[in-house]
Amino acid sequence: MSSVKIKINNLTELEKFAKSLLPYLQPNAYLILQGELGVGKTTLTQLIAKNLGIKEKITSPTFTILQRHQIKDNYYLNHFDFFRLNTSDNLEIFQELTIDNLNIIE
Repeated sequence: MSSVKIKINNLTELEKFAKSLLPYLQPNAYLILQGELGVGKTTLTQLIAKNLGIKEKITSPTFTILQRHQIKDNYYLNHFDFFRLNTSDNLEIFQELTIDNLNIIE
């Protein structure tokens, strides 16, 4: 798996970046976002969701761990926040939900 670091200076650049990701964000894709609190991970997810036609409000799933947003009839954006989890937590319970969906993990 490769890792890419990109510096975003403002919201306009973040919006352009979100649009540039869309061709890669298909069912069964995983986008893993890392960064300090407040760096813009959820904002990027909001912009991606907006560009995918999701109208509902996207918030950080910090306390719920997962929020699901329907993109098409049977295609979802799974928005995970694993910030509070540790290596001993069993993530297998989420595995089935990721199949055939777009998965963004913070």
